[in-house]
Parts: sequence; structure tokens; C-alpha cells
Amino acid sequence: MDINQLLQSRAKRRNLRMLAHGRRILFLMLPLGAFTGWIMGLAVAAYIGLSDRIQRDLTPNHLIVFLPLIGLPLATTILALGGVGEVGLAEDIELSHKDPYKAFPFWKTLVKVAACFATIFLGGSAGLEGPGKWFGAAVGLQCHRLVRYLSHRVKFIRRLLIDAHTMVACGAAGALASVFRAPLSAALFAAEHDGTVRTPNLVPTLVASASGYLVFAAMVGHSPLLALTRPYTLNWHEIWMALPLGLACGLGSSFFSAAQATFRRRLAWIPLPLRGFAGGLGLVLLMLPGHLLLPDVPVVRGGGVELVNHLLTVPPSLRLALIFLGVKVLATALTLGCGGIGGTWLPAVAMGACLGSAFDAWLLPSYPGLLTMLGATAFAGAFNETMLVPVVFLAETTAQASLVVPALVATTVAFLVAREWD
Repeated sequence: MDINQLLQSRAKRRNLRMLAHGRRILFLMLPLGAFTGWIMGLAVAAYIGLSDRIQRDLTPNHLIVFLPLIGLPLATTILALGGVGEVGLAEDIELSHKDPYKAFPFWKTLVKVAACFATIFLGGSAGLEGPGKWFGAAVGLQCHRLVRYLSHRVKFIRRLLIDAHTMVACGAAGALASVFRAPLSAALFAAEHDGTVRTPNLVPTLVASASGYLVFAAMVGHSPLLALTRPYTLNWHEIWMALPLGLACGLGSSFFSAAQATFRRRLAWIPLPLRGFAGGLGLVLLMLPGHLLLPDVPVVRGGGVELVNHLLTVPPSLRLALIFLGVKVLATALTLGCGGIGGTWLPAVAMGACLGSAFDAWLLPSYPGLLTMLGATAFAGAFNETMLVPVVFLAETTAQASLVVPALVATTVAFLVAREWD
């Protein structure tokens, strides 16, 4: 074979590979991302509508305080009757990197989805991003199951078949883009595993994430998840302030991990439905003082997005910020430790925002909001063992590049402290 034939052969193989990639993007990744984005768009719209209605109808008569006594027992009862038992979404995601088909069996997937909705929609302290990533991954696996089945019967479908891990990551990216309202962060979060971004999954997850976000934005709108009330400029003294803030966030994330593990270990002897009732009772006791003093600020309920936006709009005092932090840590640890299902990314963002708000009140009372956002980034990075994703999340959410440098400093310090402390 002469050099011209060799070059032509290589060019032909390259063109075939590009054609195969194009087919998979067009017929698999774009529809999968759009579908999961649509589903999560419906879920987010339902969550916003239900939260507003609950806040409006149940706050004046104080019935909102007793909502966790319904949600958490209902979630644990669903898990018990469905034959699933106590589960953790993080464990399922970890198992999906080894054996996706073992991580997402169809029946148990439906049971866990119902338990997630009961936990998050009815007063639990957990984020929608955890179930979103998990549900998107489960949808991705079911799509892979369908494509694999059809590939034995249709020749064209056979050319679309790809690795199950890639389909799982694409489904997760499309769903996360809807929850985060930040497609690049969602793609990186879905493609990352053990602090490493898997290169083969990066392009498919970027495509699925963009598709999911476009569908979500068409349904819900383009408003950012967290809205800053002022622009910020980069100064050297703020970078130095990021060092102690990162240290505090690293220690705080370690305490949150320990609190969650302690609740789960100490209450393991209680049957799961009764454990849910005990957790709901604990959440009621945590909600009661805050409801009487600040009825319009949901400190305990939900992932904490409303709490972060409140901290940015109405900067609290040092003592009040620390109270918010303690309540959110205990509420989230109690929700997950007593059998509830939900995400930890948004609660970690809220905890870090509370800690950063305390630093704002202490060190920058005339320039509030800056350390609040840096704390949110550092705490989320430390608890979720990632440095890149929270910084990208901050840049996409706020559209302020001046925050990236101090956020990198705070997140790196928090990540290293949490890893060594744990």
C-alpha cells in the first residue's frame, strides 16, 4: 500500500468516526438531554408552585411547621413498603460508575422517585439537584436499555449504541442543567468522578446539558438561580480574607459530614417508618423558632436557594448568620440521617452562604454579599470533594468574573482542609 492509499484510508476512517459521532449526538444525546431537561423543568415548576402555595396558605395558620411530620414519614414508608429500605443517592451514583444496571433497576427507581418527592416537596431539608442527577442517570440507563434492545433488530440503531456509562452521564447532565440553570457546571458535575473529569464523557455531557438547559429555559425562563444585588470588584485584601473563610468552610463541611453520619448510625436501630417520624418531629422543633421570628424565610425547608437569596438581599447580623448555619446543618443532617432522600449540593451552598455571611458581618459590613458567595462556593466544593465545579457554578450563576480568583482560593483551601480532616 503506497502513501496515498494509506492517507485515503485514514481519511475514510476519520470521516466514518465523525459521522458516527454526529449520529449519536443528533439521535441520542440531544433528545436524551432535552427529555430529562423537560422532566426536571416540570419538577422545578411544580416545586416552585407548590412552595409558593404552601407558603401562602399554610403560613398564616402556622400549619406549615408541621409539614415535615407528613413528608419524612411518608418518604420512609414508601421506601419500606416498596422493598427498597434505606438508600443514599450518592451510593447509587457511585455504584453506577461500576455497574449502571445494578444501580438503577426499574421498579426501585420508581419507588425512590416517589420518596424523593415526598422528602423535598413536604418540608425536608434537601436539594432537588441530588434526585435530579440520580433520576437523569436512571433515564439515561433506560434509554441505553432500549437502544440495546432495538440494536438487535434495526441495523441503523446498532450504529448508535454507546457505552452505558456515557448514557448515564448524559441523562444526569440534562437534568442537572435544569436544576442548576448553569449548563457548563452541570456537564462538569455529571462527567466528574472522584475529582477527575472523564474525557470520553465530556463532549456527550456538554451536548446533553446544553439541550436540557434550552428546553428548561423555554419552559421556566432564563433567570439565574442566585441573584446578586450589586457588582463586585477584585481587591487584594478580599483574596486574603478568602483564606480563613476557606479554612472555616473546610472544617464546617467536615462537621456536617460527621453530623449526618452520626444521625444515621445512632438512629439505625429504629424501624425506617418510625425513624422518618422521629426525623419529622426533629425538623418541626427546628422550624418552630424560625417560623415565629422570620416566617417568610424557609431556613429548614428545601435546598436553601431562598435562604441564600435572602442573605444576599437582607444581610444578617453575625449572630443571626451563625444561627442560620447551625439550623441548616442540623436540619439537613437530620433529614438524610433519618431516611429521607435528597441532594446535598444546594444545602451545602446554603450552609456556606450562611458562614460567608457571618464573615461579611464580621469583616466586610460595608460590602456585604462577597464573602457570602465565596463561602457558598468553598463549602460546596469541600463537601462534594471538587474544586472546579463550584467555581464554574459561581461564574455561571453570577456572571461576575471578578469573583473567580477569590473563589478559587477559598475553595482550594476548603477542599484541602476537608480532605485532610476527614
